[in-house]
Amino acid sequence: MNKSISVLITAVGADLGQAVAKALRLASPAMELYGCDMSESHAGRAFVDRFYKVPAAGDENYIQILNDLSVAAGVDAVIPASEPEIFALSGLNPAGPPILPSKIPVIAQNGDFVKIHGDKLECFRNLARHVDVAPFADGADPRQLNDFIVRYGFPLVIKERRSSGSRRVSVIENRSALDQQIAQFQAPVVQAYVDDKEGEFSVGVFSSPEFIQAVAFRRSLGPGGNSWYAELSDDEDVLAYALNIAKSIKISGSVNIQVRKGAMGVKLLEINPRFSSLAAARAACGFKDVEWSLMLALGCLSVREPQPVRLGRFCRFQGELMDFGEGFSAVKEWEPYFKIGACC
Repeated sequence: MNKSISVLITAVGADLGQAVAKALRLASPAMELYGCDMSESHAGRAFVDRFYKVPAAGDENYIQILNDLSVAAGVDAVIPASEPEIFALSGLNPAGPPILPSKIPVIAQNGDFVKIHGDKLECFRNLARHVDVAPFADGADPRQLNDFIVRYGFPLVIKERRSSGSRRVSVIENRSALDQQIAQFQAPVVQAYVDDKEGEFSVGVFSSPEFIQAVAFRRSLGPGGNSWYAELSDDEDVLAYALNIAKSIKISGSVNIQVRKGAMGVKLLEINPRFSSLAAARAACGFKDVEWSLMLALGCLSVREPQPVRLGRFCRFQGELMDFGEGFSAVKEWEPYFKIGACC
């Protein structure tokens, strides 16, 4: 491709959209990044070259508006960065690579993949045929739930079937607490408690016809269930487990796999059929799964084998931008300062 590649990133008002934009800022050659969001009350436009407002993914005109915007902007691809948009756009071509009506590719897993692996219960059922997963049950089925408790007892974990980022997850210690909590869940799934004695990990996996590669960050969670602190890990058990999952479900492009390692060994928490909010940190370490997925979809991926990654640590912090009439930008005096050798 001779011309500069241009990409439209959705939901740039949130952390994932901004992580995708920052990951692509490290691409070479440089790309033109456009962003959109259903709100203008955020600093997302500071991360892209041009910003557009679009309706929510649930709007009946969403796809047509996004398609028309993509054509008018002349973008080469669209990267959805919110789960409602991923669900909406992946369904445009359920069994194949998602694509807008204008034939502009959407960088996401296909609808069938998202439908299965974006649902924790279906994901566990599918994977249980291929890898060792922690015991689980449908929390909405009283008989399954009672059988699970009799067999595995407490503590157990209850979570929504369709949520991510460690949101709506509760550790339950007894039946009384379970009875109180379960009514607050729309579609609960229960899972045996997996301890994190040896760590909780966010594993990125990229797969193309030429190669497959995984990178793991051992992480600590912060507000909203996001990775707040993370450091690159070479744990062979974690990487092998994630690669086994990726090969079993035959991914193409990138997925994010969350696991814990403890007394039961490595066990799956969930699969996120999307990029991770750690995408920028991974790209800085050399694992450029956003860029590779984009190039794979455009038919110009030049990377043919796993790439070297460098050790790195990631620390998220609260930051602010100011707009005095010329767009949002950082205030120099507010930039964080750390002494050489200091640790987060």
